[in-house]
Amino acid sequence: MSIEIRHRDGRVLFFSPTTKELREVLADLAHEGADLSGAQLDDADLAHSDLEEIRLSGASLQRARLRNSNLEEADLSGADLTGAQMNGCNLEEADLSKAILAGAALGGANLEEARLAGADLSRVTASGSNFEQADLHDACLAGASLARSNLEKANLAAVRAERVNMAAANLEKADLRGADLSGADLSGANLERADLRHANLAGADLSESNMERCDIGEAWLDRARMDGANTERMRGEPARTPPATGPYR
Repeated sequence: MSIEIRHRDGRVLFFSPTTKELREVLADLAHEGADLSGAQLDDADLAHSDLEEIRLSGASLQRARLRNSNLEEADLSGADLTGAQMNGCNLEEADLSKAILAGAALGGANLEEARLAGADLSRVTASGSNFEQADLHDACLAGASLARSNLEKANLAAVRAERVNMAAANLEKADLRGADLSGADLSGANLERADLRHANLAGADLSESNMERCDIGEAWLDRARMDGANTERMRGEPARTPPATGPYR
């Protein structure tokens, strides 16, 4: 038996006769600091792997099975993880900037302080996940489900999050400046001290949410539902005219 890992362009990155499974070989390579940038690993079964600090920048991991794997401080920047199964993964401080995670499953995953700037998380299912202090600025979260997730102090500035489900999520002190949250479900969410300046909340559901001391300066709230919301000491005045750009008019 042998293991061969190829680059997306066909080049051989690693080859060795072995009796080990791919997940074990990758764990060894991660420990050795090997650079597997651009590796072709579509459909790989890597569940329960220890891949801490692995270098997979630009790799293709479409539909890969990574459930309950340890990817702490991994370099997955620019990687294609479309449809990957990543439930229960530890991605603390991982670099996923500009990665493609469209349709991936991230339920119960730990992404504390992960770097996701510019990443595509459209249609991601990440209910109950931890994004505390994660950097998601300029990311796409359109149609994603982050219900009951922890996004405390997360950087969500300028995210494109139309119809995102963040019901009962914790967004305390989150930076949502300029975010497109049109049609978002934020019912029951904790937005205490969140920064919503210039955000688009057209048609959003903010019912029963906690908006105490959040800043809504110049936010667009057309048709937003706020029944039962706690608006005590809410700061700023909403916009009187819609933003010049975006899907809303």
